[in-house]
Amino acid sequence: MWRNRAWTGVIAGLSVALLGGCAASHQERAHDFYMQGRLDRADDEIEQAMSDDPDDPTIANQAAEIFTQEGLAKYKTDDYSGASTFFHRAIDYCPTYGPAYDYLGQIAFAKHDWRDAISYGNEAASYSSQPVPGYVELAKAQQRKVESENLFAGHGSDSSPHATAVGASVAR
Repeated sequence: MWRNRAWTGVIAGLSVALLGGCAASHQERAHDFYMQGRLDRADDEIEQAMSDDPDDPTIANQAAEIFTQEGLAKYKTDDYSGASTFFHRAIDYCPTYGPAYDYLGQIAFAKHDWRDAISYGNEAASYSSQPVPGYVELAKAQQRKVESENLFAGHGSDSSPHATAVGASVAR
């Protein structure tokens, strides 16, 4: 009986070592593909590394970096929906990954969603120890402008795109 328990312990130890080794090899391949610009393959490998070792913060950070680069590729083609999906994946794996928040802020700004632009921009700055992005001040100015226009027109102070559209249709 003792021998069975000993073997069980040895097998469990080997399994943990092998899984750790698998995660490391997937992580290394993900890095290699990333450096080659093959983001789809890097994505596959880093996902596998995360499934092998979901608690490794180094792998999570690398995943966030890869997903952010995939999002950036979509962003550059004006595919904001696809880009947002990758930026949110980055944040899901590494909630303090500042660049993903910055790009989400830029997308929100492009969509005239001033509140999200301000929120994401401020989060980006806090997580990356960088100054607040310039679009945040521009978004604040636009938000104040919309709020003052809504107040002047008697429609409250909600400056979300939806509220602005609703306010505009009510004013008709």
